[in-house]
Amino acid sequence: MRISLERLAHTLAVIETSWQRAARHHALRELENVLIRQHEVEIDAENIEDVFLRGYIYEQLDIVAAARRSLAEEIRWDIESSKKTWE
Repeated sequence: MRISLERLAHTLAVIETSWQRAARHHALRELENVLIRQHEVEIDAENIEDVFLRGYIYEQLDIVAAARRSLAEEIRWDIESSKKTWE
């Protein structure tokens, strides 16, 4: 579980540092993959009986979700502003 959370955080960090050099739509697809994986971790966390551990995992997932949403919004904004520039 810890490894899954670390991978999610690492993937977001990589996307955050590289999306401006990559295709914007590709970055959004990668964020979609993060969302899918995040959902899988949430499902796995539901089976954890330790309330404190499950709470910690949900806190970490909330942090990942907020970062993913923020990054997705930034990329979408960049895509939309690029479209307006070319019109």
